[in-house]
Amino acid sequence: MRRRLAPALCFLLFFSVSAAPQNQKPKPAPAPTGKQKSPSSFIDRVLKYLGISDSPGTLKGPGDEAVAGELWVADLSTPVTHAVAAAGRYRSPVFVPGSNEILALSATDLLRFSLTSKEPKKLYTIEGVNKLIGFSADDPDNLLILRSEDASGHPRVGLLSLSSAKITPLAYDPASSTDLQMVENLEGWTRTYGDKLIFVRRQTKQALSGTVEWSDVFLKADDQEPINVSRCNGANCGQPSLSADGRLLVFVKSEPE
Repeated sequence: MRRRLAPALCFLLFFSVSAAPQNQKPKPAPAPTGKQKSPSSFIDRVLKYLGISDSPGTLKGPGDEAVAGELWVADLSTPVTHAVAAAGRYRSPVFVPGSNEILALSATDLLRFSLTSKEPKKLYTIEGVNKLIGFSADDPDNLLILRSEDASGHPRVGLLSLSSAKITPLAYDPASSTDLQMVENLEGWTRTYGDKLIFVRRQTKQALSGTVEWSDVFLKADDQEPINVSRCNGANCGQPSLSADGRLLVFVKSEPE
């Protein structure tokens, strides 16, 4: 009798051992030990746009005001400057990457200019855009812009899509001195493109009526002395932007008030 029960008892024991793991709850996977990659900071994202330096200045300079005027272009290979749009009041011009076309604001309108045509093309009407800053080096559809101030009095930074006119807010920390320093840099017009630095400088001369003041656009390349590329001689010139190939520079020329 005992011999007959032995095989059955062994079978029950084997079945119990085999089934036991299936009834147990699986242990949770251990948490990864490596550090999670943090999202890009405001500074990192802004530095992907053309003309923005990783060593921004803290103070705005002359010609930083968004005064409207004529659009002029300087060919940096020659001393020649010429008007792109002499009639009208335009501000904040930037070159479109991969072309010699220019975007600029006129009141609330975003316009596209061609160097071969005197008639601009209206793209959109956009409320609350104060300034065009520069295009993304990675995505030529994205344009970095400054918008009107928020309720706390801080300028709003955004990304404008040229294909859809959609504006995506680019948040920063108003309690961060580093972020605020970069925002002040965006408000100014000093720009860095590789080994080229463009900025606005106040000029003076003596006339019969007294001292005449105006602003000019200067270019500094490598360790060379800065060169006056706008040569406005009495008119206020500012808001410069360089083309992607570094050959052309656009700026705004306005008469002193």
